Amino acid sequence: MLANNKLAQAFTASPAAQLPDVKVIGLDGTKDLSSLIAGRTVLMPVWAEWCAPCIREIPDFALLQRQFGNDKFAIIPVLSSPRKQVTPEGLAEIFKILQASIFQPLMEDHFGDKLARTMARQKGGFYLPCNVLIAPDGHVIGREIGLEGNPEAEAERRTSLWGSAAGQEFAAVIAGGFFN
Repeated sequence: MLANNKLAQAFTASPAAQLPDVKVIGLDGTKDLSSLIAGRTVLMPVWAEWCAPCIREIPDFALLQRQFGNDKFAIIPVLSSPRKQVTPEGLAEIFKILQASIFQPLMEDHFGDKLARTMARQKGGFYLPCNVLIAPDGHVIGREIGLEGNPEAEAERRTSLWGSAAGQEFAAVIAGGFFN
């Protein structure tokens, strides 16, 4: 179904088959990251406030969540590896500015970077944005390393592919229960 989709083609094997065991903090307290999956397919943007390509993707993800989010599919961004003392309330303000208030502001507990270092690892470092696709049973299907981790693509794309027809098609197929 997605054989010719640029975003689907950009997904590669993840360095980890499972999400790392981390806790996330939101406006309603701390919870296990694994509890966010809840039997549905999840696209998890792993992002940081210092990553310009990550910020560019957030509004596109919000549009896709509004259009395609359902009981089988959700987009759940998680801030990892921050360089500033960000709070869930501060993240809510960032989401508001980006017209992405549909998202619960979530960040790795204790300003951690375990999620980024595990899921976005490649070539001796970690690269953001990293968008992780997770099956309803919690195993990691794959990941898409964005602009920062793919220097060859930098000249080609200065905007988020998630806001393109490829992003719409990808989200529609996944939301339709592709992995359920």
